Amino acid sequence: MSKKKLMFVLGMCFLLISCLFISSCSIQQLFKNKIINEIENKYIEYSQTITVNDIEDALVQASEIAASSTVAIRVISGSIFTASESMGSGVIIKRSQNYNNTYRYLVVTNRHVTDTSSASDISVYIGNNQYIDAMLVSYDDDYDLALIAFDSGILLNVATLYTDTLVTGQYAIAIGSPYDIESFYNTVTIGSVSSPNRLIEEEDLYGKSVVHTFIQHDAAINSGNSGGGLYDIYGRLIGINTWKLVGDLGDHFEGLNFAIPASVVNQVFATYLKND
Repeated sequence: MSKKKLMFVLGMCFLLISCLFISSCSIQQLFKNKIINEIENKYIEYSQTITVNDIEDALVQASEIAASSTVAIRVISGSIFTASESMGSGVIIKRSQNYNNTYRYLVVTNRHVTDTSSASDISVYIGNNQYIDAMLVSYDDDYDLALIAFDSGILLNVATLYTDTLVTGQYAIAIGSPYDIESFYNTVTIGSVSSPNRLIEEEDLYGKSVVHTFIQHDAAINSGNSGGGLYDIYGRLIGINTWKLVGDLGDHFEGLNFAIPASVVNQVFATYLKND
């Protein structure tokens, strides 16, 4: 082969290799851009259109179901001369038939609502100016939970405990009677789960440091909501509202609310929740 032809062949090979290198770089860049665009433009495709009305209907139905198993609680403590009145909320978690054709209801609430140390009179309010005498059945200081019972001939709904995994962002419906039982009975507020497993360190009644798991959410709660239910969009009980972060004077915390998971309720009162 002549020197001239050899130089021509080498030149063509160099040109071909250069083109392949440039093409490879371009393909890699295009692939990289495709990945970036897929990440930046990610969205959820639903098999059917979900309207605002669909969501609203679900929340309305869930609120109605949840409210039908939520009651208000009034506690009068102390003697006749030093009596004080406090209030809270509770959730019906079991119903059984009495021998006289009435029903025995078990209601879960917070221990601090029942004031177990000095409570002398506990009653539940089921609406329409109906207060029914109740009694303390059991309580747990560690988890701030209590169980009370009352009898009634009225058929009331029992909450469905949902003890499976929750996720951040799902709907959370709080129901309770803040400030005044009769005026604000079964007030409904709606928010979302901020964290399904928030670990909080606190002191127990004996000053010992303990860590408990709470559901953090932003559905508004106030004094009187303690012991009331936190429900999901299906009307299932996912927690018992127990406290909110207020802070010191001058602090402005909003939406930092906490509920005891339904799984803890199920664990603490397992003996009482068994079928008769």
